Amino acid sequence: MTRDDVWKALVEAIREELDDPNVAVEPAMTAADIPGWDSLAHVRIVMNVEDRTDGVIAMKATYRAATVGELAEMVFRSAGKAAPT
Repeated sequence: MTRDDVWKALVEAIREELDDPNVAVEPAMTAADIPGWDSLAHVRIVMNVEDRTDGVIAMKATYRAATVGELAEMVFRSAGKAAPT
């Protein structure tokens, strides 16, 4: 999966979980910049993008991402990795 694929999957997850197909999402944005992105939406977005990319991301780690672009990079590094057993 390419970085572009991951970015598209993340944007789709954000738009789906926020129920807004037109919400603007840019790499430099923070969750606070995106209407409706609260702590519960964050969890749903991460779970959604994990499903889309077959990745596993430690939820706690996602809170260290300062921007949507940093979150996308975390997703990219986890894409295709199965959950530890």
